[in-house]
Amino acid sequence: MATKGRPRSFDRDAALDAALTEFWRHGYEATSLSGLTRAMGINPPSLYAAFGDKRQLFTAAVQRYAATHGSYSARALARPTAREAVETMLGLAAAGYAEPGHPPGCFVVDGATNTTDAAQDVREELRALREGVKQALAARITADAAAGLLPPVTRDEADGLAAFYASVIQGMSTQARDGADRATLERIAALAMRAWPSAPVGTAIAESPESPESPESPESPESPVSPVSAAGGCGDGGGRGAQGRTATAP
Repeated sequence: MATKGRPRSFDRDAALDAALTEFWRHGYEATSLSGLTRAMGINPPSLYAAFGDKRQLFTAAVQRYAATHGSYSARALARPTAREAVETMLGLAAAGYAEPGHPPGCFVVDGATNTTDAAQDVREELRALREGVKQALAARITADAAAGLLPPVTRDEADGLAAFYASVIQGMSTQARDGADRATLERIAALAMRAWPSAPVGTAIAESPESPESPESPESPESPVSPVSAAGGCGDGGGRGAQGRTATAP
């Protein structure tokens, strides 16, 4: 008869949340194994048994972020129009980046800063998530231009417009880490929306909500993509574009 393994004596989700916070606060390479085990309240053998090595733990932390703090990008991309998606994403980023209880800013933007070539795969993992959001935004913009909700010229500028808003979101993350509060980030978001292309004359535009939903709101629209592909918020979550392509995650 096979012997049953010893049950884990720790809460896996709580330990993973603690690891996420460490990676988020310090970045991948600056986060030590001793710091991780201390924060997680486990010893190294338990970490290896539950999560694998540090690199595997980092990917698990990315997935955890995608399912929690970083889920707002996918929720925003579920909005009916590209404008609503961008406006919602900016508003939720402003609220989430300055929210107390976790490090400021976006983990997918800041989790691999100041890394060496040894962590190239970590940088690529997070870069792919950010690129996925830009592709999803560009697809939504292209679709709205084709539907007459945006000027026809916008179809040729979709990639640049998506990159612009990705840059705004990433800049908001940096501002949050520098101490900007929610009101400041919301002001940045509002100013950025002034750059949105005007709709063609005679096009009805749905009014956006005065106050974006909370990043943790249970009433938000269900995301059309998996939590993993939605990582990052941060202009860093993923979504399904207008052409049906799935973004892995600016």
